[in-house]
Amino acid sequence: MNKHISEEVLALIEQAVKHINFGSVTLVLQDSRIIQMEKLEKIRIGEQPPKGAGKTAAAATGVRMRILQSVDGMEYGKVAMQIQAGQIMQVERTEKYRVGKLTGLHGDGI
Repeated sequence: MNKHISEEVLALIEQAVKHINFGSVTLVLQDSRIIQMEKLEKIRIGEQPPKGAGKTAAAATGVRMRILQSVDGMEYGKVAMQIQAGQIMQVERTEKYRVGKLTGLHGDGI
């Protein structure tokens, strides 16, 4: 398990994913640590919410594994999980790199 993600943080993320039928959960990483979670829930008008979809213990284990795999090795960036009918349908990983001193063609900086 990633040493930078505590059990409390994993439980908080799992809880957010578990309670969304349609929407997304985005994790923001800085210095290899999750510093922020954004939760966006969409409400579909005229559609019945799925009963018990994605609410099993096996599904929770799958969520935890997807989170850990998605943030593994990332120092800076975002991981966005798209949720449909209570299931994670897509995971987008956007990694950012911090660049030190940049120089131009002649070594004069930007």
